[in-house]
Amino acid sequence: MFILGGTASNGIDIHVSRVLGADLGKVETTKFPDGEIKVKVPEISDNHVVIVQSTYYPQEKNLFELLLTAHALRDMNADITAVIPYLAYARQNRSFYQGEAISINAVMDLLKAAGVTSLVTVNPHRSGPLRYFGSRIAITNAESTLAKWVGKKLSNPMVLAPDKGSLDMAKGVAEMMKCDYSYLEKHRDTYGTVSIRMTHGGNFKGKEVVIFDDIISTGSTIEQAARYAYSEGAASVSAAGIHLVMADDAVGKLKNAGVDRIFGTNTIPCEKADVVDISEDIAESIRHVAEIR
Repeated sequence: MFILGGTASNGIDIHVSRVLGADLGKVETTKFPDGEIKVKVPEISDNHVVIVQSTYYPQEKNLFELLLTAHALRDMNADITAVIPYLAYARQNRSFYQGEAISINAVMDLLKAAGVTSLVTVNPHRSGPLRYFGSRIAITNAESTLAKWVGKKLSNPMVLAPDKGSLDMAKGVAEMMKCDYSYLEKHRDTYGTVSIRMTHGGNFKGKEVVIFDDIISTGSTIEQAARYAYSEGAASVSAAGIHLVMADDAVGKLKNAGVDRIFGTNTIPCEKADVVDISEDIAESIRHVAEIR
């Protein structure tokens, strides 16, 4: 096995290569004067190549670099596993209106066409559409590692799901942290404005509330949840997300809402967060897809 790190691997390639005891190489990228990307793959020491490339912002650049890298390896007759810690375009998994592209299906098609035969990703927004890729898929569940990390930082925690869709995650995380949990119901109007309607269960008073979600994007939902938790007597509020997208000054928005700390994983770089490395979890998923090759 040969680990090949892209420019958006965020150090995961290095850690994975150490865990697996595999050789490591780096993709070389340059740009033409018009801004087009040029990719060069180094000499590989094994036919099974694992490309590590997250597809956070700028998504198009990082995704296209991954596709070019895979295409070059395909021409070298390599067996290619793509490790995409944060998988962009996974939110659009069905057409809501006639004429809308299903972006995750398009990404899966592109990966297959480029020569990728196995796929590893971390907590996708929805896992169902990934079946479109095929059978050689491993989904890394980082909830346990993140929950243990957060549990070490808080002494009197309570887990809060910002909406019903995150309830299963919050419940599982609370069990691992041996604490209470609750969830909020939210309403999003036609303009995208989020408001909290009610909460279900839990005593917030004096608790170190930690709001858990799979993705923290603009922070609007977390902001509303934090203000609600404080109104119910929370001693402090933290936010935890597996993927810290943090768009549109989300960090500033959360700080203004009284969020003390932000916890996350290293699928996306975030200097303002307390981040745990999930490379060992990803390495285990790579082992799994290797077994079904």
